Amino acid sequence: MIPLHPRGTLRARLQPAANDIFRKLGIGARRCDLGDEGLYLAEEIVAADRWLGGSDDEVLGIAVLALMIAQRQGSSRLPLDPRPKGRLHTLVSEILRVADHDASASAIVKRIIALTATPGFTGVIGRGADRKPLVVEDGCLYTERSRWLEDRVATRLRERLTAPRPLDRAALAGIGTGLSAEQLHAVELAASGMLTVVTGGPGTGKTLVASAIVRAFLQLGLSPIALAAQTGKAANRLTEMIVQQLGADASLPAGQTLHRLLGYRGDGFAHHAQSPLPVGAVIVDEASMIDLELMDALLDALPASAPLVLIGDAHQLPAIDAGQILADLVDGTARVATLAHSYRMDASDPRGRAVLAAAEAIHAGDAQRLTDKHGVATHRTPGTLTWSGCEWIDQESIETVHALASAMWHAFEGPRAQELANRIVFRFTDGVVGPEQAGELEALWQLLGRARLLAVTRGLPTGSIALNAHVHDLALARMTVAQRPDFVPGEPVMITANDYQRGLFNGDQGIIVRADEGGGPHRYRAVFRVAGRLVPFAIEALRDRLELAWALTVHKSQGSELDAIALVLPDKDQPLLTRELLYTGLTRARTSAVVCGTKAAIADGGKRRALRESGLARRLCATLAP
Repeated sequence: MIPLHPRGTLRARLQPAANDIFRKLGIGARRCDLGDEGLYLAEEIVAADRWLGGSDDEVLGIAVLALMIAQRQGSSRLPLDPRPKGRLHTLVSEILRVADHDASASAIVKRIIALTATPGFTGVIGRGADRKPLVVEDGCLYTERSRWLEDRVATRLRERLTAPRPLDRAALAGIGTGLSAEQLHAVELAASGMLTVVTGGPGTGKTLVASAIVRAFLQLGLSPIALAAQTGKAANRLTEMIVQQLGADASLPAGQTLHRLLGYRGDGFAHHAQSPLPVGAVIVDEASMIDLELMDALLDALPASAPLVLIGDAHQLPAIDAGQILADLVDGTARVATLAHSYRMDASDPRGRAVLAAAEAIHAGDAQRLTDKHGVATHRTPGTLTWSGCEWIDQESIETVHALASAMWHAFEGPRAQELANRIVFRFTDGVVGPEQAGELEALWQLLGRARLLAVTRGLPTGSIALNAHVHDLALARMTVAQRPDFVPGEPVMITANDYQRGLFNGDQGIIVRADEGGGPHRYRAVFRVAGRLVPFAIEALRDRLELAWALTVHKSQGSELDAIALVLPDKDQPLLTRELLYTGLTRARTSAVVCGTKAAIADGGKRRALRESGLARRLCATLAP
């Protein structure tokens, strides 16, 4: 690998125009909620190329920035497509626009194609498995690491997909009771292979199938079984649903995050090829959220004898980081069980059926059906919402958004939750609430978990930060406080960064309560569900990684199942607003989904696909072909 220059040495080496592009793109990237970490790598690669004799800083810089943006948007690679409507041309045009550069996008694209098409390439660009910062393969530009990861994951997946495992039908006697034919097929597929994908939309019985697979694995002697998900919320929900299906039993596994399962310590994972997971099988829910890096870590730590089952909705938003593992597996392998029939939205539940109809319209690319006069969503104002089925509010101003947030807070008993949390002082002994108050604490937990505002971005007036601040003001207005505390009893909160010491992980949600832990007056505490128990934590200890959770980004909401959601769209078009994001937001709701946005925003978002470029499906198809 070519050594890269330390940060801070680049700007003296870059041409002024390229340097200006880096500076201005950083501003634009932050405006789009994309961050600017990739800019450092882009700068270092350009500096290394100049050091090795390269001369076209500007073109290489723009090419690397385009690749960094594509990866930040979830792609593992960037097609070197010269067409005006191709991804490369689109990204180059955006870079030039943000940088206020008057160069021709078509001319820059042609120079990028020429730069990567010469036999020797440049000092920092190679072919295939070359150990250079950038490589070209299959007509696409990769970073060396992303190409290596993609190839390694494909190899390991292929080994599992081709590993023989005969189906022991006798050992599965009785497993199919209560399952439909497609659900039973999913269980048999999982019991007869080392890698199985179970995919389906909302309400198709994925958790029921997971419970049946747990029973099948136990009967086959595959234990212990690990249940995991990308977020703590999804892992807890999976545990609760399996207990409902199978009953409380010490032999049943408890769900945990993938990071917790793999033993993430901040500098790597405790479990890997030399220290494999002590498991007989692994079942991962919400698998659409797994990125390329995490899948590589899971496959590295998984014993060859332990089957892996990935469960999720391939139409939902893929992972935040690069990769779309579930979608690639659905496209690249035959070991996929598809659940098509929805049981959640049956004829006796018109509310859920309306939500499903809206989600199906989005998935079909017909988002304007939500806002048609006789469409699938009922046109409302914040004051006339019924919180039933799918409803649409035309976002006329930020005041409309605030009115919606207030309406949801009142409709889903925010004031009542606040009253209960301020009236009751929960008494904890060694982190365990007294049995006489356990029911009240659980009731408060359930009350505060019924509904959420969902946003496209964290920033902007329509983002989760601003929405949380507005609802927090509503809560503060009901209290007599000398100052303005960041959190008050009766509010939901979320962890924003992994806390390995306390066993709390990014995305875990909790509630604020008054707590008496002995030894002094009661204090505000953040309560989280850890290993099935509601445990109090000092707010001061979590201060730098704790925020309100009245509103979440749609990405953060993945893995949640709520009675109601209100999806607030930006007042201006955003690249992050896609068909998959709309679909994911709507399918978080059981019985009520409110979409707040203009007709144009809904239509434009429904047309924009969260297209990710990945070579994983092609690698799987190529290696599995007869």
